[in-house]
Amino acid sequence: MRCWSITRSLLLLTFALGCHREVEMLPLLERTIYTTDRFYDIQALSTDRAVMVGYAGKILETTNGGQTWERLPSGVDSALYTIRFTDAQHAWITGQDGVILHTGETDLSGGQSLATADPIFYDVMFTDLEQGWIVGEFGKIMHTTDGGETWHEQERSLMEGTSTIDVLDLPTLYGVHMMGRQHGAAAGLEGHIARTQDGQRWSFDKIEVEYPLVDPLFRVVELPDDSGWAVGAAGEVVRRAPGQQVWQRAHLGQDVLTWLRGVSFSDPQHGWMVGGFGLIYRTTDGGQTWLPSQG
Repeated sequence: MRCWSITRSLLLLTFALGCHREVEMLPLLERTIYTTDRFYDIQALSTDRAVMVGYAGKILETTNGGQTWERLPSGVDSALYTIRFTDAQHAWITGQDGVILHTGETDLSGGQSLATADPIFYDVMFTDLEQGWIVGEFGKIMHTTDGGETWHEQERSLMEGTSTIDVLDLPTLYGVHMMGRQHGAAAGLEGHIARTQDGQRWSFDKIEVEYPLVDPLFRVVELPDDSGWAVGAAGEVVRRAPGQQVWQRAHLGQDVLTWLRGVSFSDPQHGWMVGGFGLIYRTTDGGQTWLPSQG
């Protein structure tokens, strides 16, 4: 039976080729997400809309809860590490080589590129059009009250009550998230998380884990219910429960075999995580379960 089936298939193939000398190739469906993609950050704007950024200037937007993604123009080829909307029309994006994009266009096609001086700045967060923070190398924390015209240092407050005497010994900070002008958090090397309660002075939070965090945390987010999430290299995810002061490892119900660079919640129940190999996770139950989203 097997020999007959193969012979019959060959006869059918020969017949088809003889009848059709020219074969029309149908175009493949255009994809927007590949396993080779590297996504570094995402911002949820509603339960269905989110915008994420990544390698080679890639910006993708979904308006249907991740069922489909549309590519938006960035105007740059550099890796984009952070996206932050201050309102529906104004966004800040930081990227490789000190790139900072600021736009007032909802499609992000506009914007301005600025080269920053050493140390490297890794993240930016504006709570409104005037108040903003940037964090980066050597624990750098910069604050502006005039829409980025001038910046003032705040990182020296991290040294208070510690044995650190040189600001160059402070851990690099990769992500910052502010809940208004006074409350916020920043995450960085070796799982360090710093928080502020007045928008001016910062101190490191306590982290309790069964084995030490040796990989950096890239992004942190705080929610209105006083909980927090942070993600980083080697699939690290830590969480602070509502009303608690201590961070602990979170369990997603599955192994994460790549780095995570972005986490964002539109409300305490609906959130996203993005990372390497085109990884996108979504939760609709406050982080009790995380399910993959496909492009």
